[in-house]
Amino acid sequence: MLADMRDEVFDQDRACQALSHDRDRLVEAMDSGVADIDRLTFPDGPLTLLDLAVHVTMWDEINLGVVTLALRGRPHWSLDPRWETAEAGGALNVGGVRAGRGLTEELIRHRFHAVRQAHIDTIAEIPRSQWEQELPFAHSGSQPRTLGGLCHYVNTPEADPTRKLTYQHAAVHLGATSLSRAAPTGTG
Repeated sequence: MLADMRDEVFDQDRACQALSHDRDRLVEAMDSGVADIDRLTFPDGPLTLLDLAVHVTMWDEINLGVVTLALRGRPHWSLDPRWETAEAGGALNVGGVRAGRGLTEELIRHRFHAVRQAHIDTIAEIPRSQWEQELPFAHSGSQPRTLGGLCHYVNTPEADPTRKLTYQHAAVHLGATSLSRAAPTGTG
């Protein structure tokens, strides 16, 4: 049973472990070719695991931009209320997957791994004092107005109806909605 921890802000180590564990699950699914993809509707038919990799990577790139600009004290375009709608998010999802379908598997995997590592490294390298420091701008989440709170907010997938699977975007779409919120162990 999941504890109600939607507003618990992870420290950087736990955030990086959760991101790493989640993205490793997607790599394992792509390598095995066996997985059910849940909670991601697409007008052009069923999604493949490569489509899911494109989708998760697109949002990781957006979230990386959010963190990068927040480190400079500036809000990212995606935090503007005009972008925080189901319609805008849906259009980004459809456009991102359609664009990805024109890429080879090799390019999709290369992009996925590069963005995964950049996202994790950027969070890991934030000085702890800055992680907990108040931001000069607001975000629409209920989390604290700190860099850690912002990372928590943007890394909680909209597709998770519980809004509890922070840093677990791939898991939400792979149907793993019963994951424990405890920090994953044995990740690499």
